[in-house]
Amino acid sequence: MAALELPTAVALRAVRDAAQVCRAVSAGAIRAITKSDQSPVTIADYAAQAVVVHVLTEEFPDAVVVGEESAELLRSDDELCAGVLAATRVVWRDADREAVLAAIDAGARRSTSDRSYWTLDPIDGTKGFLRREQYAVCLARVDGDTPTVAALACPNLAHDLVPGAVSVVGQGSVLVCGAVGPVWRGGIEHSAPLAEVAFADEPGIVAITHSVEAEHTRIDRVHVIAERLGRPVRAIPCDSQAKYALVAQGIAHAYMRIPTRPDRVETVWDHAAGVALATRTGVIVTDLAGKPIDFSSPPGLAANYGILCAHPRVHADFLRELTALGLSAEP
Repeated sequence: MAALELPTAVALRAVRDAAQVCRAVSAGAIRAITKSDQSPVTIADYAAQAVVVHVLTEEFPDAVVVGEESAELLRSDDELCAGVLAATRVVWRDADREAVLAAIDAGARRSTSDRSYWTLDPIDGTKGFLRREQYAVCLARVDGDTPTVAALACPNLAHDLVPGAVSVVGQGSVLVCGAVGPVWRGGIEHSAPLAEVAFADEPGIVAITHSVEAEHTRIDRVHVIAERLGRPVRAIPCDSQAKYALVAQGIAHAYMRIPTRPDRVETVWDHAAGVALATRTGVIVTDLAGKPIDFSSPPGLAANYGILCAHPRVHADFLRELTALGLSAEP
């Protein structure tokens, strides 16, 4: 393979380091804390954010990082903070408390007017992580309104899946793309070689991946749309942006995010890496009305409603059924 551009190589190293941290935490008992928005967070979320931001800012000191976590809770919980520091030191050997807290907070920007920024979800799919199922470390650089560089580490997703695969639990997978060129995939280990991802041919059985958690998407509507296609369909429930990885590799042919409430606005860190990778392999990613996803005003995708990520042979079919069911625009 050709040498990766510097931003892509740094992003790849960052998510691989973070994946090692997540695996180390997952090997023991996992303490979950409930945040103010009722979502869970763990030692691994904080440690992974610290590690990714540390790797990024070592190479790019002025990097703007719009991420999910902040260190506020850690400053008032010494036990939790000590656990985060220990997890961080799995890969950042000489980390100290203040450096870790500063790195986490450096990735806690919730908005920016910068035309170029990085966005990070240190563990997308924390509930999947807690179940020891699918989760992902998601990092992307956005230029203007589009994610251009992306790295997605899925520690429980096999890196050698082929179309038609049923099980999505494996030994770890990483996908990465730069501002130009193809998508590369390989294992979580730093020594694992990367291979170019080939675009999947026209689907026969249509495999649809969707969230495991019902509060994230209207799973009932996803199933109705599948039935209306009039084609054989297989469902692949999956946590996190690993769903984008499945579509990018042709394991699934579509992923839909149908909001469960009309005021839901998706966040940039929940989609940027996946959108970049899927788009680069030839998949079409839009909102439910067919509009391109606009990442220019973080943290929210305020110009869009829902997500439709689908193989070009079936994307228009899904749009048609979404419109017919009145699901293509905010009620």
